[in-house]
Order: sequence, then structure tokens, then C-alpha cells
Amino acid sequence: MNELAQLGKRRTILISISILLISLHTIYFYQSALPEINTSKLIQQCVRFVLTVVLLLFVFQAKRWARIIAIVLFSLALLAATIGLVALSGAFVNKIPMLVMILICAIAIYHLGFSESYKAYFQYKNPRK
Repeated sequence: MNELAQLGKRRTILISISILLISLHTIYFYQSALPEINTSKLIQQCVRFVLTVVLLLFVFQAKRWARIIAIVLFSLALLAATIGLVALSGAFVNKIPMLVMILICAIAIYHLGFSESYKAYFQYKNPRK
């Protein structure tokens, strides 16, 4: 594995961790706003978290279909976070999680779609026969 592919591997791991942290924050933020824990919503959010982990594992394994699905889902999350940022009223501190989500999703879209390091890592994991 050359240096560019190693960089792609490291960045993929870091972006995956960031996406998982955003997902955990979303679960916590939703549940903390409620007076009591909504178990059906918590189960739904845990299933979504597990599906996110599985998708990111396939992205790490350099599966083309997983990369495409991840780019589409991160684009939808970026759009939703941008709309949420505009619609959210209040202090700037309340908008920081949305700004972080926008930044991480934009970086993930760039990395999976356009980054030379991920392309090198993808080529390393999927050598042409």
C-alpha cells in the first residue's frame, strides 16, 4: 500500500468516526429533549445507528455500492442540516451542532466522491483483474 492509499485509509477511518459521533449526538439530543425516554423511538434510532455502522464498514472495505449510498445519504443529511440551520432560531451556540454536521457531511462527500487518497485506497482494495 503506497502513502496515498494509506492516507485514504486513515481519512476514511476518521470520517467514519466523525459520522458515528454525529449519529450518537443526534440520538442523545433527541432523547434528552423529551421528559421521559421514548423506547420505540430509541429502538428506531439504535437500529439506524447499527445500519450506519454496517454501511461505514462496507465503505471501509471499498465497496462501490456502499460508497454511492453513503454519498447520497450524506448529501441528504447535508441538505437537512442546512435547512435546519436556517430554520433554527435562537443563539449561535444552538446552531453549532448543525454547523458541525454540515462540515463533517461536506468533508465526507468530498472524500468519498472526489479525494485522490480515497481513490488510491479504493484501487488498492479492488485491484483490477
